[in-house]
Amino acid sequence: MLNTTHPDETLPSLYNQQKTVGWQIVAAVVFCTTFVLIAYFIIPVSLPLLDTAEQRLIFALRCQIFPLLMLFAGIATIGNSRFLSPAINPLANAESEQMRVHLRYLSNTLEQFVLFFVATLVLSTFLDAASIKLIPILAILFVLGRIAFWIGYLKNPLYRGFGMGVTLYPTAVMLFYDAYRVLSLIW
Repeated sequence: MLNTTHPDETLPSLYNQQKTVGWQIVAAVVFCTTFVLIAYFIIPVSLPLLDTAEQRLIFALRCQIFPLLMLFAGIATIGNSRFLSPAINPLANAESEQMRVHLRYLSNTLEQFVLFFVATLVLSTFLDAASIKLIPILAILFVLGRIAFWIGYLKNPLYRGFGMGVTLYPTAVMLFYDAYRVLSLIW
């Protein structure tokens, strides 16, 4: 029997795909807001007294180790996957679909980390000793976002939206806040 279904009818429509990603983005915004508010106001975070901008900058720099570990995890996963597969030669075009996801995860994580790194370091110079606890909270959120992005991407590329939102939106808020604060110093 011939298949009379048009090929496009078997694929999810663009609208349904956008709806899937859109709900993940909404969930990411709600999750980020809730996570930051609970971690900042309810969970006690005991930090050393960081009185100077220099101390806060050093602290923020040290907190980058956790997001950086997500980059390392991607590099290690790709290295191990290549070693154990025909893709050991990166020019052979022998990457599996799973390895292509890992490569995209690594690329996106590097992009996200560069923005996050600069945004948190600049932010740390505007925070006082009491509010500097926001930096490790944001670092943990970055890690959670990257894990969700990677797992979602591996399950279905459309499921990466939540993790992308958890990583991107806090960084975007920091970048705009940083830019506002820098401009307020000038004018």
